[in-house]
Amino acid sequence: MARWTKAACAALLVGLMAGTVNAAVAKAPEAAASGSPVIAVLDVQLVLRNAVAVKGIRTAIDARRKGFEDEIELVRKDLKAEEQKLRQQSTILSPEAANERRRVLETKFSDLRRKAEQRRGILERAFVGATRKLRNEIAKVLTQLMAEQKITITLARTAVLVFDERLNVTSEVLRRLDKNLPNVTVEFKKPGKK
Repeated sequence: MARWTKAACAALLVGLMAGTVNAAVAKAPEAAASGSPVIAVLDVQLVLRNAVAVKGIRTAIDARRKGFEDEIELVRKDLKAEEQKLRQQSTILSPEAANERRRVLETKFSDLRRKAEQRRGILERAFVGATRKLRNEIAKVLTQLMAEQKITITLARTAVLVFDERLNVTSEVLRRLDKNLPNVTVEFKKPGKK
């Protein structure tokens, strides 16, 4: 009897849940004339790779990275030359003087590593900020497209195994994105600066 009661309760609970789901579906806003959900698929990674603005972001980041690398390399060469000079002079310097110069040189190398890390941070923050602007514009474009085509849900391409290509809105989103946001200003800020 106890088993039958548990089974009956479980069946009743499943029935109530199904009724709740059906009621929720019935109350969902009707986007299509048939009342069926309209689904679209968007390949976000493709958009983030091929958008015109992304190419501009990459160009700006690469140019700044090259400048930073050249600056760091110049200082590194100077420090290496200073290190070589110290090695040559170590035979004529007193041990205390040689140790003091070595300590100063190590501090300079440490400062250079810190400076290189700060430069990487500047590049990372610039990239994240520019990409955020791009993602916000993708969301705006997609929202507009969904309203126009009465799409009720858009799935990321990575979440879908197989789909009818007619559901793919990637090329339209990319076209509109390139029109609305052909370039993004990349802001290279030092830490703590607004």
